[in-house]
Amino acid sequence: MQRRVQRHGLTAWAGGVLAAAVLGVGAAVTWPRPPAEGSSEVSFARDMSAHHAQAVDMSVTLVKRAADPAIRLLAQDILLGQQAQIGQMQGWLMAWGRPLAGREAPMAGMDRARMGLASDGDVRQLRHLPVNTAQTRYLVLMRRHHQGGVAMAKSALTTVKRPEVRAFAERVVAAQTSEIQAIDALLGKRMAGGEAQPEMQPEMDGMTHE
Repeated sequence: MQRRVQRHGLTAWAGGVLAAAVLGVGAAVTWPRPPAEGSSEVSFARDMSAHHAQAVDMSVTLVKRAADPAIRLLAQDILLGQQAQIGQMQGWLMAWGRPLAGREAPMAGMDRARMGLASDGDVRQLRHLPVNTAQTRYLVLMRRHHQGGVAMAKSALTTVKRPEVRAFAERVVAAQTSEIQAIDALLGKRMAGGEAQPEMQPEMDGMTHE
């Protein structure tokens, strides 16, 4: 699979995304009435798609650059998994007759840092930092990003009613909590081996799992 990612330059996953969208459409039409514009379901699909898109962007960089096979594999898993989920959520929106983008920007009114989004500068740095530093930085940024994703999914579970959206949010919580544990193990290994940069270590203080 890694050879396929490299051969296509990480830009030709339309087939997988389309398949996920079709699956999303199938689930989305099971209720007789689609959710309205401004509903929790529509907002969640748009906001989580935008949140996932940044994880995909950062992971593309690390699949290309990472020297550590374990970090490259993690980045590849996040890339493929979250790109497929974006396709599923966009499939819902199409089935519901809602545009992929609303009048407001995704996550409008949210504290983007609190939701784990990296700054544009952080994302750019992953492309230019020395590889060893970029690997550790990716883990730190992705850990925070996943914590925000878990928080968003848990919040959605308090408001959304459609069963396919609730099941999706539950999967996000489970999958990203598991990946946080994997990230912690990789960070712990790098710190034990003296590979983590000192300025990045304080961000690991008080590690807790959801």
